[in-house]
Amino acid sequence: VEAPLGLAQATEGVRRAQVREWRANLSTSYRLAGLTEHKHLKRMTVGGSVRWEDRGAIGYYGIPENGDLSAATQYDKTRPIWSPANAYFDAFVSYRTRLFSDKVGARFQLNARNLQEGGRLQAVAAYPDGQPNTYRIINPRTFIFTATFDL
Repeated sequence: VEAPLGLAQATEGVRRAQVREWRANLSTSYRLAGLTEHKHLKRMTVGGSVRWEDRGAIGYYGIPENGDLSAATQYDKTRPIWSPANAYFDAFVSYRTRLFSDKVGARFQLNARNLQEGGRLQAVAAYPDGQPNTYRIINPRTFIFTATFDL
């Protein structure tokens, strides 16, 4: 109880290293109607996004007792244990058409999320010696198909 309390008191009033300082989101979409007059391509829209977040602290290294880090009872507020920065990529393709003798408008869309991910565990907390002790699941790439109808 004393070590976390001491760390909280020592870092009072300063920016928390656990909060990622920088984050950026970029997204775009483009209707192919402005690019081509091809019957099917001009009904399509394509797009994507990039989500990026800066590194964040998952803990603090301990202050060694007599050179032994495993016996550390205090945290070193100047030495955070960092998790790496992350980037995630998404994409989509959409197609509009009319069905049933042009009476029903329809849009079909395929979204792909986390294109570069195969699924993994990411450390979110660490022991004072730097070894991770808590993880979260990073979802693998996901595909979502939706159909929307205008009656």
